[in-house]
Amino acid sequence: MIAFPTEHEEPVSVHAGACNAGVVRHGDRALIINPGNPHLAQALVDAGVTSVDMILFTHHRRELADGLPQLLEAFSPDIVVPQAEESLFTDPQTYWDNPTHRWRLLCGHVPYHVTHIAPVPVSRSVVEGDIISWHGFQIRVLETPGSTDGSVTYLVAQGDKPPVAFTGDLIHSPGRIQDIHTLQRWEERNGHRVGDYHGFLGAADTVLQSLEHVLEAGPAELVPAHGEAMDHPGAAVELLGARLAAAYRNYTNISALRWYFPNYFELFGGEAGTLPMQPTFPRPDCVRVLNGTTWALVAENGHALLIDPYCEASVQAAQQALDDGTIAAYDAIWITHYHHDHVEGAESARAAFKIPILTDHVMADVVAHPERYFLTCLSPIASTVDHPTQHGETWRWENFTLTAFHFPGQTLYHGGLYAMPDDGPTLFFAGDAVTPTGIDDYCAWNRNWLGQGVGYDFCLRLLRELDPDLVFNQHVDVGFRFTSEAYELMLDTLAQRERLLADLLPWEHSNFGTDERWIATYPYEQDGRPGGSVEVQTKIFNHAAEMRDATVAPQPPKGWSATPTVLEAPCAAKSEASLAFRIDIPPDATPGRHVIPLDIEFGGLPLGTRAELIVNVI
Repeated sequence: MIAFPTEHEEPVSVHAGACNAGVVRHGDRALIINPGNPHLAQALVDAGVTSVDMILFTHHRRELADGLPQLLEAFSPDIVVPQAEESLFTDPQTYWDNPTHRWRLLCGHVPYHVTHIAPVPVSRSVVEGDIISWHGFQIRVLETPGSTDGSVTYLVAQGDKPPVAFTGDLIHSPGRIQDIHTLQRWEERNGHRVGDYHGFLGAADTVLQSLEHVLEAGPAELVPAHGEAMDHPGAAVELLGARLAAAYRNYTNISALRWYFPNYFELFGGEAGTLPMQPTFPRPDCVRVLNGTTWALVAENGHALLIDPYCEASVQAAQQALDDGTIAAYDAIWITHYHHDHVEGAESARAAFKIPILTDHVMADVVAHPERYFLTCLSPIASTVDHPTQHGETWRWENFTLTAFHFPGQTLYHGGLYAMPDDGPTLFFAGDAVTPTGIDDYCAWNRNWLGQGVGYDFCLRLLRELDPDLVFNQHVDVGFRFTSEAYELMLDTLAQRERLLADLLPWEHSNFGTDERWIATYPYEQDGRPGGSVEVQTKIFNHAAEMRDATVAPQPPKGWSATPTVLEAPCAAKSEASLAFRIDIPPDATPGRHVIPLDIEFGGLPLGTRAELIVNVI
């Protein structure tokens, strides 16, 4: 593949930037595939192009259209998109206004929130087998779902030459994909189906099937939307298949999901490297299930710590325990993590029982101000956090010594509570973090990091040091404990996973490709008034081992403004940097939901408009 521009006119080339924009030329006319680079229009003009006749999109990620406004201003192209995703181009506001794409995300995360913001004027939509004829080129459409559910590949052929395949985000480079979280999808194995939330690498088989569909056409090259052109397509795909299989096998070895769906994973059981089922035990009398994930730790005098009141029914169940005398009083509420099925009744319980809410300090702001975040399984119902606990904070309560810990395994926003009674087994309330079959990392949207001293490595080492007699997960009806061999196996598996994903992902560290929110705006969503302004930060977590520079350019709507217009800052290694700016709202701003993208560059790599914030004009 020849990079564009060149000294000589090449019939098929690539303009590289935040994405690979395909350029098909015939004299002074051009056809563009995925116009993701703002400088593309000027580059075409400089190369002698006087007409862009057509623009083709492989799928609906908005950074693939970052160069579209300039092309529309300079030329008058027809725009072609996949039929399955047409509405995400023509009517993106419907997507953004749908609350299921914002809150309580269990299966509503797809079709993915980095979709377009402004409507794209689509001229035509295409499906499998469609052929676009353009000045001697035959462009055949293949439906190739995987990175998104409706993405397509364009096979660009001229005469009897093998086609060049523009494959969207199916593959990044030989043996590599752009990220893990995009492949979080429902899947079915052994006649059992799990939903998107449980579908770690669930779209991997779909991606590989789509790539095999492409290979059947005999392409000379694969050109991805992000990554590098591949002139040995078969070898590139074969290597990707092997690496995806190795990563998935590593995941199943210590997956908590094997507890919930044992038949689903039966093909992976009993092999070397698989964590054996760990010992389980009945709950002691001091640990009681009130309703679903709402539990209580009960002291000798009948006073209780209410854990994760998740709905009104759980509050009613807690009241019933008071009414029937099985619990004398509630002294406080402990929230293990922010997921909606653990917090939605917390504020109601706080008011009903007149007791404070305690939770880990890293999670406290998420619970108190959910609108400031975009996270999976996030509840829109805010809870007042009366006391954010610090890691290792210890206090005496009745006949227990309690210690709160930051416990960032299943998600970064998670706490653990260690309870040591004066007499009896020591207890650790781990939220959803672990089960008797391993760790709860089956949802890549949860921000579960890899690396020594972070994520599950941190949590497992802490558990091993505390060595509680019983560990509790409120979705598991028994207590359990890990053997010393189990800890070693899980830690070794995680270290191996870090190495496997380093091969599978193109980033300096695999966490860039697993942590969807390493770039995020804060507050993600807030209200503003016409003529007013809002203050925003872009938070960038640098997972690399060295400092990297970041550049952020907010892209406000016409008539709005950002101050400053461009922000630059160094990001220290393994740390989060915050870049603050202000958005000014014009006096005549239309009431409603306004999505504002941010153009990002990190470490010299342009990423396009991969982050956004929301302002609700009221």
